[in-house]
Amino acid sequence: MRPANDAPGPLLSVSDTAEAVAFYTDVLDAVQLQRECLLDGRVLQAELAVDGHRLTVSEWNEAGSPAEGRDGVLTIERTDPDAVLRRALAAGARVEPPAGPAHQPTLRDPAGLCWTVVGPRRPA
Repeated sequence: MRPANDAPGPLLSVSDTAEAVAFYTDVLDAVQLQRECLLDGRVLQAELAVDGHRLTVSEWNEAGSPAEGRDGVLTIERTDPDAVLRRALAAGARVEPPAGPAHQPTLRDPAGLCWTVVGPRRPA
C-alpha cells in the first residue's frame, strides 16, 4: 500500500461497500477520506486510510480489471494486535492458520479479504 498522502493504493473489491467500510473503521481503525454514493444512498466506493496507507473499497470493478487485495494478505501495524484480533472476531472475521515462518495469524474479514495485524517494530 502507498502512504496516505500519495495516490490511492489497492482496490479492494467487496460485495457490500458500506458493510466493509464499517468493519474497517470499527475494527482496523480506518479513517474514511472520501465516499461516493449512488442516488439511492448505497455506497458505491470509499477511500480509506489504514495504518497511514490509502485504499479504495468498492462493489464495482471495471470488467477485465483485476481487483487487488483479493488473493494477497494486507498487513497493518497496531500497538495492541490482540485487541484488534478480538474486535475482528466479534465483528465476524475468521482466523486463518498462520502461513510461513512468521507465525502471524491471518484474519479473513467478512468481505473475504485477508489481513495480518502485527505489533510495533522493535528497533534493531
